[in-house]
This record gives sequence, C-alpha cells and structure tokens, in this order.
Amino acid sequence: MTKLNLTKKRVTLICIFLAIFTIGTIFMFITPLSVKSTYGLSTQTSDGVTISFNVFEPSSGGLNKPAIIIGHGSMVNKEMVKGYALELAAAGFVAVPFDFRGHGQSTMVEPDNKTKDIIAIKEYLSTRGDVDMNSLGYIGYSMGGLGQELIDSDLSFKCFIGIGTWLYPTLRAGNSTNPLNVLMIQAPFDEAVELSGLKESLATRVNIPILSVDSNRIYGSFQEGNASMIYLDDLSNHLLVAWDSDFIREARDWAINSFDLNVKDEAFYVNIRGLIFLIQVIGGIALFFITVEPLIRKSLCQNEEAERDFHYFKPETKESSIKNISIKAMLYPIVLGIPGVLIFIPLLLILPLAVAGFVVTLLFGQTFGLLVLLWRIGKKSETSLKTILSTPFKGRNILLRQVIAGVVLGAILFIIVYLSVGLNYLGLVPALTKIWTIPIYFVICFFVILILNLVTQGVIQNKLSDSLRDTMKVLFLGTIFPLVYFIVYLLLVSVLMRSLFYFGTFIPISILMFTLTSGVSVICYRKTGNIITGAIVNAILLTFLIVTMSTPQSGLSFIARLLF
Repeated sequence: MTKLNLTKKRVTLICIFLAIFTIGTIFMFITPLSVKSTYGLSTQTSDGVTISFNVFEPSSGGLNKPAIIIGHGSMVNKEMVKGYALELAAAGFVAVPFDFRGHGQSTMVEPDNKTKDIIAIKEYLSTRGDVDMNSLGYIGYSMGGLGQELIDSDLSFKCFIGIGTWLYPTLRAGNSTNPLNVLMIQAPFDEAVELSGLKESLATRVNIPILSVDSNRIYGSFQEGNASMIYLDDLSNHLLVAWDSDFIREARDWAINSFDLNVKDEAFYVNIRGLIFLIQVIGGIALFFITVEPLIRKSLCQNEEAERDFHYFKPETKESSIKNISIKAMLYPIVLGIPGVLIFIPLLLILPLAVAGFVVTLLFGQTFGLLVLLWRIGKKSETSLKTILSTPFKGRNILLRQVIAGVVLGAILFIIVYLSVGLNYLGLVPALTKIWTIPIYFVICFFVILILNLVTQGVIQNKLSDSLRDTMKVLFLGTIFPLVYFIVYLLLVSVLMRSLFYFGTFIPISILMFTLTSGVSVICYRKTGNIITGAIVNAILLTFLIVTMSTPQSGLSFIARLLF
C-alpha cells in the first residue's frame, strides 16, 4: 500500500489550516463569553411531536429572567436565527430558537398545528424555575409569524417581533396593564411580504389612515405597552433578513425596551462573529483541499507505479473550442430543461419531501439537456452515449477505491461545513424521521452531478492545462453552468407563482453551493482522473442540505401550491 508521502510543506500547511479552522470553530462557539449555549435539546408537544431546540442564556445565571421564543421560516431551521438568539442572550434574555415540526430535527405529525410547537417551548421554559413566565417575547421569521395566533390570546407575551412576515391587523392591542409591543422588520427587496401590506395592517392596529403610516416611526409608546413600528433598512431580501446585523440590532434594542431590561452585556457581536466565521470557513475549506491529494493517493494507489494519469474521456470532436462547448452547455439545458422536468415530474409526485423533490426535478432538467449535448459530442467522435456514461465505472478495483475516497472526503467536507455553516447559519442534519430518504436523494444527486462533471471535467477540463489560470477557468464554468440554468428556471417558477420567493431564497445559497461543488469536482478530477470521487463528495453535501431544508409534503400538493 502506498504511503501518504507528505512533504514538509504540505504537513506545515495542513497544520496551519487545521489550527485556523480549530481556533475559528472554538471562538464561534464561545463568542460571546457572556452567553451560555446549550444545543440538541428536545421536548414533546401535546400531540406527540418531538421538537428540537437550543437555549442561549446569560452565563451569570439569576432568577426571573425574561425569555424570547424564536420561530424560523419555511424550509429553514433554528440555526437560521441563531444570531438573534445570541444577541438577546447577551443582553439578558433566555433565548430559545426551535425547529417547527417537519423542519430541521423536529418530527412531524398531522394535522400540522405549529402553534402547539410554540406552546411546547413555553412549557419547557415554565419547568426551568429561573424564567419570569409573565415576561415572554416571541420572534417570528417568515413562516414563524404564525406565532401571532398564540400571542393574540396569551397575555404572558409582552413583545412580538416579526421578521419578513405578515402582521395580523387584529392582533391584540397592548396597554399599560397587558402590554404588547410590536416591531415588524422589513427588507426593501423582500420577495414574500410587501411593505404596503404591513402598512395597511399597522394602520388598522394604531387606528390611523394608511397614508399616514411611515416606516421607522414608533406609534404608541413602551410606557403605555403599545409601541408599534415597521423597521425598514438596508438592501436585504427575504433570506438575508435572518442574518442582517442592522435587523438583529434593532430586534435586540426593541426587546430590551419592551421589558425595560437592565442589560447584562451591552456589546454587539454579530460583526465579530461574522469575521470569526470567515476565518473558520477559509481554514476549513483550505484544510479540505490541501488534504485531498494525500487522501486520494492513499485510497487509489497500491504502489508508486500505479500513480499515473487516469483521464479517460477525451472525445475527438470538431467542437474543439471551449467557448463553443461552454455556450452549448448553457443553452442546451435552458432549451431542453422543460422536457427534462416534465419527464421527472411523475417521480416528483411519489418522492417524499416535496421541496427536495422540487430541487432535484429542476436539476434533472439541466441533466437532460447535458445528456443530449454529450450524445451529440459522442456521435461526432463515434462514441455512444452508453459508452460515455459507463466509462467512469470501468475497473471493479479502481471503482471501489474511487467510492471509498469519495465517502471519506465527503465525510470530512460535511464535518467542516456542518461545524461552520451548519451549526451557525443553516442546519445540515435532518430529523431521524427523514433519514430514510437520504439514500433516495443521494442516488439522484449523484447522477445529476455525474452528468455535469462529464461535461465540465470530462470534456472541458481535459482540453485545458493544470495551470492555476485554467483551473480557475474550469471552476468558474462549473459554477456558471448550473447557476445560469437555475436562475432562468427559478424565474419561470416565479412567473407561475407570481412571486419571487423561491428565486430570492434559493439563488444566494445556490451561488455558494455551486462554487464549492465546482471546486471539489475540479480538484478531485485532477487528482484521480475520474469524476466519481467528486460526484460522491458533492452528492453527500447536496443531499443533506435539501433533505434538511425540506418538509414532509406530497409532490402533488407542492405543484398545486406553485400553480394556484
């Protein structure tokens, strides 16, 4: 068996990037020092649903602390609103972000009564003994705004903060005896909620003409227990309001004023945590890429003589221009994507987790277009599509080693991404009740990425050198191919829905995801000469992302929601 043969330079770099990632990870979880964080807790609702939640609270302890329950939006989870929870905890609140049923790590039952989830968190708070149960607040991001149903009748809630969500015009008015101070945080480019609708609801709430309602102006007062305001600022959209530092600061200050709280820690940590996160991610991703070569060499090569060029697919075609092939790699999926989506729709109707099914259905549209392109390229070089698709899988021994390398590298990358992005901004671990769907979506994601890699690596990367410039060129093309297709088809979905919700939600995440997966595919192909390892690594990451984000819903009801 070949040795790792690590040079001193590589060992030094591995140690440096491991240290950067480790230090970044530690500081991400101890900042701020004034906050005690508890992860992985769960409780039961009255109808038997397991609700997952985290708790962030002042580390100094004390009794009769006010508490804020934080509800997230659709297709995301409690990690999405962690920034709000940390800042509130530093100020002196017990902050509890939780996963609604069917989201994140919480389970699901029908009927879908999410108000019971909030009640379950409230019951948990009542068991602690250090929370003032008459001093509760609630933050609802997007879908989380449904918490108003409980707040309207439960007088223990003194504060409601809506983030990118609606406002019930009939939500109970506060007074000095039973206060309810309401803050609505709105992004200028929110794709889900219109500012005009918020103003109309606020006008009803404060009993003034709608034309007299201004943003960033307080109506009523905290002293009277009926302060109400729409906060409008920044250039954020519906997705980014969950992480925007200005919005987090405004929510923190509003909660402090609502409870007239003696602030424990007046510092603001969102920006410093963002810097720590950047350091953590840079160290983690660099660590992954610097360890790819020795790990692949260990997995694939039985001896030194076995180290050779594994490149397998170099079709002789008149289409030698990379520009020509690249244009076709973008146009074919756009033109032929609709037939590909229609072919996949019957499978969407029977797949569990409709949102995950929706994502892979869109991706299969691109796959169909790229398959046609590969067929045409193969035809000109007298190579059948079957041969093109089967070539990466030839050689049982080397195939097994490719799979092992892919699984090992996939696990390493997943751990890095989970410790950075997953636990701080966007959860990546689904509930146990959804784990059984992972093999289904992994197979689909693997096939989709395999076809993309056949074009990007098998055709284009083989025509370029291993220079840094050419490597960056392939990485860029591997990002642009799926991104351009996704943009076009999500815009089509937006036209059908008459809403830019999915476009605004998916595109920012897609840019980061496609860039990372392209880099993984480029490096893995260069080191193995095959596309299987990179496809496995990327399929693992993509599968966990879409399964975690997706809620239990049938494909039929999802399509009906899109169209109607």
